[in-house]
Order: sequence, then structure tokens, then C-alpha cells
Amino acid sequence: MQTSRREYWLTWSTSLLFFVAFYTLLVPLPLYLVDIGLPDWQIGLILGAFGVASLIGRPLAGMAADRFGSRTVMLAGAAALLVGVAGVNATTDPAVLFVLRLFQAAGYVAFTTASNALVVALAPHAERKSLLTRFGAAANVAMTLTPATINALLPLLTLTGALWVAGLFALVSGGMALLIGKPAPALASSIAPVQLRIPRSALLPMLLAAVCGVGFGAFFQFLPLLTERQGGIASGPLFALYGASIALTRFVAARWMDRGDERLILRLGYGLLALGLLLFAGSQLWLLLALAAFCVASGSGLLTGLLMNLHVEALPPAARGSAVALYYLGFDLGIGGGAWLLAPVLQQWGIGALFACAALIASTGIILVQFVPRTKKVTPAQPAGVATS
Repeated sequence: MQTSRREYWLTWSTSLLFFVAFYTLLVPLPLYLVDIGLPDWQIGLILGAFGVASLIGRPLAGMAADRFGSRTVMLAGAAALLVGVAGVNATTDPAVLFVLRLFQAAGYVAFTTASNALVVALAPHAERKSLLTRFGAAANVAMTLTPATINALLPLLTLTGALWVAGLFALVSGGMALLIGKPAPALASSIAPVQLRIPRSALLPMLLAAVCGVGFGAFFQFLPLLTERQGGIASGPLFALYGASIALTRFVAARWMDRGDERLILRLGYGLLALGLLLFAGSQLWLLLALAAFCVASGSGLLTGLLMNLHVEALPPAARGSAVALYYLGFDLGIGGGAWLLAPVLQQWGIGALFACAALIASTGIILVQFVPRTKKVTPAQPAGVATS
């Protein structure tokens, strides 16, 4: 058990450094593309390559983690991000920058998929929900602190210097990944078969993840527009509050994830998410907007670990990586598909109606949870084995 705990927190710390590297890019990369004189359409094309590559790469990353091992794929992800970041300073060619953006996306997809699959492998079954919930806080901590810190230090670092900082953190995260022990396979001599179709057992978990993605995507993508149209309220503090709140929720609520009623926690999560979006739809006071951000963060913090666990339980033990990939695929489709679905609402009825519709969609999760099979109570059991090599 002690070895598994050590490997878990080492994986958590490695993930934190990787996310610091990734979120360091948020501020300098678009500014760098502007600084070298690229037109807006090329900037949009380069930045947008990330989303398309992510959707394509998720299933591949999951299968790679199942076949070659999670730690190996984490190392490949850190290396791909390092190449994608370090190469930016060496070129101004739009085509090369597009390829480098694909490397960044491939690195992000590979690392995040494999690191969560590794946590599933390390976690004792009776503690898996809580450990997955806490693990997600690494990204939240990095997202809360990194962009604001880099933005404040940008005059000192310069754009190229900030990009090198991102590369340095990617390199360090890869080095730390080498220290992680290889988890014992779920089944000795069992390798998940390669398949591109979505298993029927994963359809409901993916639908639930997509509903969560619609709500999160509305908040994340349209909050700046909402605050701008409500009198120019700063959205930055609301994003920071979101990041701090979801990290706090993950750490505080994790202790109940393994012992509490899973359906009840899921319903509470979707309810808080919907309430937060509804508050955004009808509020103009900053305090109410802050409460809305807190509700969205708390709901998301309750949902994500449990939703990922539903995917893991829907697939065989030898397909941990594919299970994590399907979770992310459903969530990302909810973000992208939700934006397309809500865009006509924005055009016809405005930003408030958009958030109200997003709240309605999020609330459907409360109903869908009824179809989630009840999980049997699991007594604390032996942890997953960890090799020392």
C-alpha cells in the first residue's frame, strides 16, 4: 500500500508539472503568433488544430496506454509537448507552426490519458473514485496559478523566454515520469484487443460526460462574452475563483466518493452545475457571478472523478487506457458539440438565453443518473501491485 501511495503522489506531482508546462503556453503562444505578423485566419487555424487533433488522438492514446503501458505513453506525451514548444522559437513558418501545434496536442492527449489510466492501475478498487477525484486537482491548481503568474512575469521573461519556460517544465515532467514504477497489469498476460468502435456499455457514461462537457464548455468558452456584455466585468477573477473552488472541492469531497451514494453525488454535481449556469444567465452583480462560478466549479469537481470511474467500470480491466480515452472523448464532444448547439441560441436570443439553455441541458444529467447501475459496496482490499523497475 505504501508503495502505491508513493507512486500515486509522484504521478500527481508529475501531472502538476506537465500542466504547468501546458498552461504556460496559454499567454505567450497567441501573442507570439501575432508578434511574427501572422494574419488572424492563420492564427485561428494554428490554435484550432489542437481541438481537432485531440478528438482524433484520444482513442489512439488510450489504446497505446493499454498496449505499451501508461508510463511509456506519459513519457512520449512529455517528449511531444517539449518538441512542440521548443520548436516554436525556431520558426515563423505557418505550416511548421501548425505541425508543432499538432505535437503539442498529441503530447497533451497522450499524457493526460495515460496518467489517469496509471492512477486507475495504482488505486485499490475501494479507493479509486476518491483517488481519481484528487488527481484531477493537479490540472486545476496549474490552471489557477500558471497563466496569471506567466502574464505577470511576461515583461521580464519575454515571449520567447516564456516559451522556453514551458519547454523546461515539460522536460522536468518527463524526467519525473521516469521515476514512476510500472504498475502490475490488471490481468497477467491480458492485453486489450485493438478496437475502434465504442462499446455499448460505455454509451451511457459517455452521454453523461458529454452533458457535463456542455455545461463546462458554456462556462469556459462564453464567460468572457457574458461579462463583456454585462458592463465589462472582469472575467479573470471568476476563472481564478473557478480554479481554486474546483481544486478545493476535489480535495474536500474526495473522502466521501468511495463511501457515499454514487447516484446522489452525481445528481448533486449536475444540480450545482445547472444552478451555476442559471445564475450566470440571470445575474449582473459580481457577487452572484462569483457564486455562479463557485457552483459550476463545485458541480464539476463532484462529477469528473465519478464519471471517469463509470467509464473504467464499463470496460474490461485490461482496457483502462481506452476507458479514460472514452471519458475524455465524450467530455470533449460535449464541449465542442455544445458550442455548435448553443451558437444559434446566442444569435437569436442572446448570451443570457445561451446560459439558460446550457443549464437546462446540464440538468438532464440528474435524470440520466437514474439509469446508472448501483455499485456494490467495496471493502478496502489489496492495492494494485507495483513493480520497482
